[in-house]
Amino acid sequence: MRLPKHFIRTREDGATHTEAAHIPGGRSLRDLVFGANDGMVAAFAVVSGVHGAAFSTGIVLLAGLAELIGGTIAMGLGAFLAVKSEQEFILSEREREEREVREFPDEERKEVRTIFARKGFRGQALDQMVQHVTADPVFWVDTMMTEELGLSAAPTGAPLRSGLVVAAAYALGAAFPVIPYALPVAVPTAFALSVGCTLAALFAAGAAKTRMTGRSWLRSGLETVLVGAIAAAATFLAGRLIAG
Repeated sequence: MRLPKHFIRTREDGATHTEAAHIPGGRSLRDLVFGANDGMVAAFAVVSGVHGAAFSTGIVLLAGLAELIGGTIAMGLGAFLAVKSEQEFILSEREREEREVREFPDEERKEVRTIFARKGFRGQALDQMVQHVTADPVFWVDTMMTEELGLSAAPTGAPLRSGLVVAAAYALGAAFPVIPYALPVAVPTAFALSVGCTLAALFAAGAAKTRMTGRSWLRSGLETVLVGAIAAAATFLAGRLIAG
């Protein structure tokens, strides 16, 4: 019987490892949530700092927009390069494993035996497992990738899509603290709206992360709000000190 490719596995240090994203579209959801969260925190910090120093709607809006645009480009490119580099690394490691299976099959077979012996297989069961894995060169390499190296058997994700999702999410998140300063309201009102909208959005982003982490949505939401509030308070006070 063919074993499933993705099962809980044990690294050489004895720690267990499970796949990071079991849910459909897990990578895109992760990019969306963390992109939006980073955008909100960064823009909120910039807006609060400039507000504390300048107390001018126009200046705060300009600084916020500059951060939104610059951060969106930087985060999008960073996500694109990160996924692309990950794919290239996995492909290079797979090519190396394929070469070792071809050129040093006996040594690789011993490694398979060691891997499954550490999982508790003994005697005839271990012999059958080794025979089963090494009978198919593709499955053999898949097993070495996942069990020995702790990597995916093949590259996952799309660099361009990941970059676009992160960039769009970052821009959306950064818009929450910035948009109130574009409204025809007094500076204190704009700041209050910025704080209220951003903290509410931060809570929502923190709660959404629990779809991946499995933690309490309330605790995660409050922690995210706390991080954003600390960043904003620190830059606000810094702005006041700089302004004198």
